[in-house]
Amino acid sequence: MSRCPITYQEIAGTKKYSPDGMRMLSGVLTDLLPFPYTAEEQRREAMIRAQKMSIQGVQPKVSAVLDAKAMIFRVVDRGGRFILKPQSHLYNHLPENEDVTMKCARIAGIDVPDHGLMYSADNSLTYWIRRFDRIGRREKVGVEDFAQLSGMMRDTKYNSSMEKVAAIIERYCTFPVIEKAKLFRLTVFNFLVGNEDMHLKNYSLISHDGLVRLTPAYDLINTTIVLADPIEQIAPNSASS
Repeated sequence: MSRCPITYQEIAGTKKYSPDGMRMLSGVLTDLLPFPYTAEEQRREAMIRAQKMSIQGVQPKVSAVLDAKAMIFRVVDRGGRFILKPQSHLYNHLPENEDVTMKCARIAGIDVPDHGLMYSADNSLTYWIRRFDRIGRREKVGVEDFAQLSGMMRDTKYNSSMEKVAAIIERYCTFPVIEKAKLFRLTVFNFLVGNEDMHLKNYSLISHDGLVRLTPAYDLINTTIVLADPIEQIAPNSASS
């Protein structure tokens, strides 16, 4: 008896995914073939395509679409509906770490996108997450991270404070009281799970249907068990304000 890497449900027989896991990806999907890249090949693709992606970060990642008819993910430069993150050559089991942390967040009542793990060509596990800035087949929704909103660059994304994060919500959100309550829940959650890397690029606002609000949470990971001596705090560190 094994477990589905998407839902963690027990599965019998030769299937690698549960029916619920398949439905989470697509209503017409009955099975999923291995992602046709090894972890090393995924990291290479991520490096080659990095400048073409609108979403960047420390972890290597590629943009992909799901071909439900062929039962496989395909890497694309444009129009991706999913972000895929392979195993890291620097830190062990980052995809599994992020997946279980995101599942804990959902249990805690935090809004997160659909996500899970899938098998790759070398049988390693790759993390996938559905993009929340895409709606329907073509519509792209406006999203800005808090580094952009506060005028910070990528190399200064830690130079802020939780007070300033809350001030951005107060300034831009349609219903700031509701969004600040979400921020408080997320902050407590990150403290409890040991996520010490919530810099300004890990908070974003989304504009849709005439409302500006916090995006679903993303990039949640237990950094305490990854880094032997983490420097950054839940972020950004209020001492830097």
